[in-house]
Amino acid sequence: MSNSFFDHEKHDDEFSGESGIPDLDNEKLDSGPAEDRRMAAIMAYIPFLCFIPLIKMRDDPYAYFHARQGLVLFFIEIVALIFSFPHISQLFWVAILIACIGSALAGVWFAVQGKTYRLPIISNLADKIKI
Repeated sequence: MSNSFFDHEKHDDEFSGESGIPDLDNEKLDSGPAEDRRMAAIMAYIPFLCFIPLIKMRDDPYAYFHARQGLVLFFIEIVALIFSFPHISQLFWVAILIACIGSALAGVWFAVQGKTYRLPIISNLADKIKI
């Protein structure tokens, strides 16, 4: 009988804090994320698609970690788009949007590698979200 993927899941005591985020600090997950977990983590950083792993993979800490960061990025991107219309502050909001896109690309990069990386500022905001 072959081992199931779920036999290798981490236990609750291996997670840090109240947020349920894996305490990995840029290390790969023990069993390596399955392809669907990795795809969910990638989708988390694509606008509008961040809601799919947030709802469907709520019990998976790896996908949920990326989904929460992607949700915060999504809301910042929406605000940046709204305020990027011709105004005095247009340059500021365009810079914010570029930073969000760069952060989203970094999130995709780490998700493809099977790593968790706490995006500066974004991960702190994502930790505070009670969903």
